[in-house]
This record gives sequence, structure tokens and C-alpha cells, in this order.
Amino acid sequence: MGKTMSEKILGGVAGQTVTVKPDYLLLNDGASHKAVELVEENRGLANKDKVIIVIDHDVPAGNSDSSAIFVKLVDFSKKYGVEFIQSEGIGYKVLLDKYVKPGEIVVSCGTHNSIFGAVGALGFDVNTHIMSTLLMKGEYEITVPQTVAVELNGKLPKNTSAIDLFIKFLGDTVENNFAGRAIEFIGEGIKSLSKRERTVLCSMATRTGAYTAFVNENPEGLYVKTIAFNLEDVQPVAALPSQLYFYKPLYNYKSIKKLTNIELDAGFIGGYTGGHIEDLRIAAKAMKGKKIALGFRLCVSPVSSDVYIQAMEEGLIETFIDFGAQILPPSDRNRIAQGAGVIDSGEKMITTGSYNYPGCLGSEDSEVYIASTSSVVASAISKSICKL
Repeated sequence: MGKTMSEKILGGVAGQTVTVKPDYLLLNDGASHKAVELVEENRGLANKDKVIIVIDHDVPAGNSDSSAIFVKLVDFSKKYGVEFIQSEGIGYKVLLDKYVKPGEIVVSCGTHNSIFGAVGALGFDVNTHIMSTLLMKGEYEITVPQTVAVELNGKLPKNTSAIDLFIKFLGDTVENNFAGRAIEFIGEGIKSLSKRERTVLCSMATRTGAYTAFVNENPEGLYVKTIAFNLEDVQPVAALPSQLYFYKPLYNYKSIKKLTNIELDAGFIGGYTGGHIEDLRIAAKAMKGKKIALGFRLCVSPVSSDVYIQAMEEGLIETFIDFGAQILPPSDRNRIAQGAGVIDSGEKMITTGSYNYPGCLGSEDSEVYIASTSSVVASAISKSICKL
């Protein structure tokens, strides 16, 4: 009998305890920086060549706390000879483009580490205490997860995006289907998704409570459950603001058509869900010859420095500036309480990011909607939620 992706990479069967020796440990200025404080002086690092530090959250530092984190990680890098990356973009994207290969294991403290399943690698997140153990020992034991197959059928309609897809997928999810399990996206529908769309889908899949996720065009393992999902049912939607203090794993959402009377103050295009070159091309095409609405603030942040350079070479950045948008450095700005692009009390934002809990992008007394690049641009033109 064949094996699931998790079983192949981990070298065991579902339910079996195995020892994991990750190929990469990703540290950043988001959450995992706290792990370096737990590394014991007399133990040091098990293998410095497997550790990569990427500054990708508050870039450049928007407050003194962020500056202190930067200095701490620089000192750690110098002390142990760890690779240190800054000004290259979001760590997930940097590793996807330049490091990670199929079958490898990547561990971080980030919820979206399942993004590496788009290229056949295993990515999962741990807390800072386990990360510190991995830094010092280079290995730890886990239980091979069961796997749920999500069979994708059909094709995405032309006026929809990977963001509309993940909003519907998360909004329609029954949590106990996935909790603690791996997801494998299978089916004929997979073939119609681009590399970027697969990447975005995998990056958001663990918000279901899943352990990790993969795209698998050649499934052969034993699944505990198979769930059908029709891509042709996806329509332009927006995830509604969460009322929970932290983030709600799943989304409440509505069709863009039903939200057209909501006035907005700001927008954001970027991140690992909306900052790829394809997203920026879509945005520039929609902005060409138009101007941003008076009183609306729009920030654009390419997912990486390579994408930033490509956008400049293609003339996209010039189009953004002519439209009235502000360009931010490549960084993970899905949640940032201070610094460029945040919103004030009572304000409403529409974003291509992945978080919408109170305070994720500024004041706790604000509202954040999540929607596609096209919907964000349309909203910037009209100063209210709408689609092109």
C-alpha cells in the first residue's frame, strides 16, 4: 500500500512516533526570536548550517522593541555563525525560492509554515520552547499525523483568485475534519491551479487546525477521510472582521456583492497571499489611468526583494505611485500594531493579508476585511467595498 506525503517524508506510518531531524529551522522577528533566549550557553547549536534568520516582520523597525529584537538576532547570528538575511522579503518566500527542495522538512514558529507543501516539502510550526530544543539538539520526536484528502474538482472562475478560494475553504470548513491531521489537496482541479495559487492555498490550510498541508498530484496513501471541494463554486468574497481578541482560525464571509455599502479608509496589497508578481500585475492593470479615492490610503508591499525589482522593471511600481499608492518594503505585514500602514480607532481596512482580528493592523477598535487584489483595488477607487 502507498504512503501519504507525511508518511513518506517522516519515514513512518500514521500514529507512529518518529524522530524528526529538520533540514531548516527558520527564525524571524515575529515569534521565533524568543527561542534564542532559551538556548543554553553550555550547549550551543546542534547544527548552525540548518538555522536561517530572516528579518521579515517589522521592516524597517517601527518601534524600539523591534529594534531590540533586531539587535538580539544579529548578536545570536554573530555568536553562532548563523546565516542572517534582511531586506530580502518574507522568510517563507525566500526559503521557497532559494533553499527548500521536495521531501525536505522546514520548522518555524509560524502558523503558515505549511506553505512548503506546495513544493512537496513538509513544513510545520512549533512553539518557542520546542524550537529552542531543536536548536540545541537538532531533533525531537513527533507522531506521524493522519491525513485528510481534499479533492479539488473543476476550475476557478475567471473573476476569482486564490484568496477567494482560501476564504471559502476556511469559511466552509468543519474544524474536527482537520484538527491535528495533515491535508493533501488532490484531484483534477489541482492541475488548473498555478504555482502561486497552490502556494497561497497551502499557506492558509493549517488555519483549519491541520498539522500541515501538501499539494499532491499523484496520491497513493491511505486517507482517514476524503472531502470534495468544487473550485467552480468559488466567487468574489470578503472575510468579515473577527470580533475575537486574537485571530479566529476560520472565517465568516460574504459575497462582495452584499457588502457594497461599507465605506473604507485604507487598503493593503501584499504578503505571502497577495504580494507575488502576478498579484502586482493584476493590481497595476486595474489601476492604470485611474486615481485613488480622496481620503483612502493604499499600501503595496511586494512579497520579496526579487519581486520588488521585477515590479520596477515591468513599470508596475510607477503605476502604483501614479495611482496614489504608497510602496512599503518587502515584509510580512499581515499583523502589525505600529508602524507604516496601520489604521486608527473606528477605521476600516481591506487587505490581501490573512488576519482580521481586532488590533491586528492597528487600533483594537478597528475593522479588517480580507479580499482579493482586484477587490482591494476596486475599493481604493470607490472608497467602499466593491469588485472591478
